[in-house]
Amino acid sequence: MEDKNISNEIILNYELLKLTSVPSPATPKSSASHLSPNPTEPVSLCKCLLSPEPSKEEIISERKKMMFSAVFRTESYLRERRIPELIRFLLTKILARDPDSNVSTYLSNLLDDCMIFRAGLGVAPVLFEDRHLKAIVNSFDPSQRGWLTVGQVRRAFMTLGLTPDDNLLDRTPTDIVFQSLKEKQELELFNLLAAGMKPLRDNESEP
Repeated sequence: MEDKNISNEIILNYELLKLTSVPSPATPKSSASHLSPNPTEPVSLCKCLLSPEPSKEEIISERKKMMFSAVFRTESYLRERRIPELIRFLLTKILARDPDSNVSTYLSNLLDDCMIFRAGLGVAPVLFEDRHLKAIVNSFDPSQRGWLTVGQVRRAFMTLGLTPDDNLLDRTPTDIVFQSLKEKQELELFNLLAAGMKPLRDNESEP
């Protein structure tokens, strides 16, 4: 009988405990726990925030330095002497020569004429002869007015690959245009042949 009373008392206390106990609200997890990274995972950084690695200085050998120096001296010599322009001039003259003439003989005579002209003793072996210049001037004056405008004079110079003068008349006579083209062509050829040469003294002779 006592055991039954004890059991009933235990059950009653359990029921009272269930009725009187207030369920505690669920503790919300801290948002910081979700934001905090896992300490075991690595944190990646943007490469733009990292300092660049110091570049290793390239060591140039003495052989390369000698090669670079030789190339620089060669390019400077060719540029100072205007060798590429001279080669283009010679090739153009060879292409415009009489096809029946020998190339080696023509080139040898052409070089002699260039040397003589540079010394101021011969005729300029220019690319365009007088008949070519007259044809160019007449093409800009088909009505034979006897003069050319500023734009026509500039186009005539540019057609021959020459640089026109800065001060041009509104109406330049055709004979003056022809003479200007001739003198400008000879002057540019002389500057090409004399490129890189030092001025000679009075008591010195050209080698």
